Amino acid sequence: MPTVQVNLYAGLRGYIGGKASVTVQIATDQTIQNVLTELEIPTEQTRILFVNGRPATTDTPVKEGDQLGIFPAIGGG
Repeated sequence: MPTVQVNLYAGLRGYIGGKASVTVQIATDQTIQNVLTELEIPTEQTRILFVNGRPATTDTPVKEGDQLGIFPAIGGG
């Protein structure tokens, strides 16, 4: 099954046990929203999204090997 790497920042890391990143298996025709749902991250907790370093939205499709960057609504380290 295809996978994507999800990099979480600041308080969002709490959703994956405090780690900086996690690899997630995806099905075909998945979006960032599907990945957020899989990780049980509420959409309203996110603010800035990237796929492979490019700005994205929750509707942006993801595919094998993509790297997602997800930043919270409130900044921090």
